[in-house]
Amino acid sequence: MSLEFSTTRALVDGKELNIGFLSLDNAVLCFLWEGVKPVLGTLTVSLPGRVSSTLLGDKDSLLGSILGDQLSSFFQKMTLVSTNLKTLRGESIGKRVLEITRETFMKREVE
Repeated sequence: MSLEFSTTRALVDGKELNIGFLSLDNAVLCFLWEGVKPVLGTLTVSLPGRVSSTLLGDKDSLLGSILGDQLSSFFQKMTLVSTNLKTLRGESIGKRVLEITRETFMKREVE
């Protein structure tokens, strides 16, 4: 048994944005961080059916809930999302994160 952890990197407003992704048999883990070094941030758990709860922290919790809802609906699994954004803010960042996630991880799972 091995864990296949996937990552993707994008430049958004001149800042490095990283997304790490791990799909388990019963859950999906997603880590979102700004900068080079991976860091844990606000933790949100989501279940299929758009049920989300922030477990730890409050910064970026809305983004974590939206991303978790999208992932749990797509994969029909429990989703744990960690978000840690230092300077990136606003609606455009949320849209960009969702685009990157869909393009990278959701497409890969379908193939």
